[in-house]
Amino acid sequence: MDLELIIRITLVLHLLGFGSIMAGTLSQAKLFKSGATVLPSILHGAWLSLITGLAMAGLLPANGEQVNALTISLKSAGITAIFFIAYTYSKKANTPKWVVPSILALTILNLIFAVVIGAAA
Repeated sequence: MDLELIIRITLVLHLLGFGSIMAGTLSQAKLFKSGATVLPSILHGAWLSLITGLAMAGLLPANGEQVNALTISLKSAGITAIFFIAYTYSKKANTPKWVVPSILALTILNLIFAVVIGAAA
């Protein structure tokens, strides 16, 4: 299998992970003021995005492409924060009001980094 195809499949999985985080947080939007719960879709999407993002950070240079180190660093920090917040509060019955909106804000910020700055140099 061609490395380019593997990169594209990894990118699709990465985007599906972020879609899962967005869907999970937006489905809880009505509960933001009272303390929304961290759904499994948020945690699983964070796992998927973290793993595929790290995989792409290694696959892109292996394919001869230049990567933007600033973008990779910012996105890695963002998805790691999303994952640890989601993991910490996924089993709690009562979550603080800031948890799910913060995950949504970090997800949107992560997407902005990807589009505005870009991963490829």
